Amino acid sequence: MSRLLLIFCLISVSLLTHAQVPDFISVKKKNGISVKNYYAGVEISFMATDGRRYNALIDRIANDSLYLRYYTLSPYTNIFGTISYDTVTTYVLQMHYKAIRYVYAPKISYRKAYLGTLGRYAAIGGLGYTFLNLFNGLIQKADPLLDDRNARNVAISTGIGAAGLFLNRKFRGGEKSNRYKIVYVDMRDDKPQ
Repeated sequence: MSRLLLIFCLISVSLLTHAQVPDFISVKKKNGISVKNYYAGVEISFMATDGRRYNALIDRIANDSLYLRYYTLSPYTNIFGTISYDTVTTYVLQMHYKAIRYVYAPKISYRKAYLGTLGRYAAIGGLGYTFLNLFNGLIQKADPLLDDRNARNVAISTGIGAAGLFLNRKFRGGEKSNRYKIVYVDMRDDKPQ
């Protein structure tokens, strides 16, 4: 009889309790589509409003704050003569989620970044050639500015420079523009309405 009473109590208590869903940080596009969600236990890399880049493990997310866990590692020589690393200390850094300027997600920081660099170099080279050609033509007056060969070279270099400006604006890295917004998702039951 006492076992039945104990089982009944355990079942009724388990039905009344429920698990708390943890809060998380969501990186979304401007139209509201989620790019990536960050939970406790996941590594995050972001640029803060103070200009520093943070790479850390999220210890927990609560009350509109991220708690970032950092590890201090120390190298030592093991018995096989190779170098191993051991954790000396750990510490937690608290940061409000609004202090995040932008998050370096794989899609944000590495996708098509080479096209922005290529565009910058093409703009510098093409428009630089155009400027120098026109400047030398006006100052030295050795080659006529509007002959067929020179006009063709200037047109090609100007086109390359314009295409480079377009590539640089379209595919520049995440540091220069923030196409995503950071949203704190509060999953508490007792939220103020």
